[in-house]
Amino acid sequence: MRRRILSAIIGVTALATIVLTLPLAVLIAGREHNDANQELTLAAERAANELTSDSDFANSSLELPEFEDSLTVGVYLPGGRRIAGAGPATADNFTMSAALLTEIGTTATNRVLVRPIVEREQKVAVLRVAEPLSEAERKVWRDILILLGIDLTAVIVAAVVGSLVTTRLVRPLSAIRDDAVRLGDGDFSIKPARSGIDELDATADALADTAARLDGVLQRERSFTADASHQLRTPLTSLRLVIEGEMQSPSADPNPMLDAALGEIDRLEATIGTLLSVARDQPISRDPVDLDRMLAAVTRRWSAVLDERDRSLACASSIEGHPRVSRNVLEQILDILLSNALQHGRGDVTIDASEEGNNVVITVSDLGRIGRDPSELFTRRDPGASGHGLGLALARSLAESEGGRLVLAATDPTTFRLLLMDHAGKLSDANGTR
Repeated sequence: MRRRILSAIIGVTALATIVLTLPLAVLIAGREHNDANQELTLAAERAANELTSDSDFANSSLELPEFEDSLTVGVYLPGGRRIAGAGPATADNFTMSAALLTEIGTTATNRVLVRPIVEREQKVAVLRVAEPLSEAERKVWRDILILLGIDLTAVIVAAVVGSLVTTRLVRPLSAIRDDAVRLGDGDFSIKPARSGIDELDATADALADTAARLDGVLQRERSFTADASHQLRTPLTSLRLVIEGEMQSPSADPNPMLDAALGEIDRLEATIGTLLSVARDQPISRDPVDLDRMLAAVTRRWSAVLDERDRSLACASSIEGHPRVSRNVLEQILDILLSNALQHGRGDVTIDASEEGNNVVITVSDLGRIGRDPSELFTRRDPGASGHGLGLALARSLAESEGGRLVLAATDPTTFRLLLMDHAGKLSDANGTR
């Protein structure tokens, strides 16, 4: 590309110089010929001024002034004999044909001016001024060579300037090409370099923005994959237990088992839909939610699991009305917190729901304690986590997608505090930590 741009710049410059040089060469040639004629005319006038009316043209001792070496000046009688100056001894045909007016013409080798000297309307002598044709041609070629030198200089300057321009153009274009290759290879860490050329900078910025968007999409898809595999584990386990229990002890009426299985399938669908909507920043439905019924369903589902470990789950709610929050998001967050309490906590688990202004506040606590830095608990893929390191990070991101917040309220006993906005009102954190 650099070679093509440079060749184009040099080619355009060379073409422009040729287009200008040809008519200039014609003008120079014409000017030099006019100058040669003018020089012959001035020399003839100077010689004529030396020849007065009382000059004895029959005497061959006439003296003429000094002229340039390239000029040949001679005085001829009407009969053709040279009587003074230099030139052929006998006048040529062009000189002999001159009448009473000055004439300029050429012979095979010379440019010739013939000026008759007239007395009483009679031609008494003829001045012949001649210059070799090669002299004018020499001057023409001298000027043309100067012009060609200027053209060559212009082409060299164009080559130097073109090299600088192409370097400035090709470097950012090469960087954009390299960024595009990196983007195709899956490297989205593209930072556009400034080139000072608005169009190229805009292209680099657009490519960097595209890389950032693709990186965000890919990260969200990866997060969705990891989050979905993490969150589907519990409902899949419940579905398996329901089906295996029915297979081991078939009941006379399978409808209750089928209803329970369908409920778990509905939970699977809701989990996938919620996680996918959050990963793709899609709108989430926020219909009025009966929190008491939802919390009762969560309590029933998790009480059976905790009972197997001789632990209990208690739930209390003082919320009146039906706040507008995302039921699916809230259920996912509670499932994560209860799963965390089951796996990493100890003792009985408590859920408490209350209102603070226009906020719905739910706390989940157990009798365990956290002996590590609380700020690391919500780090995705936390290396210090004893599990997968995904649950609490996912729960916080779900809360933030709802415009809420999930924090560790206490380390002993372990207490998580979830704050969600009632979208029917305004978000106002009663504790002033927003």
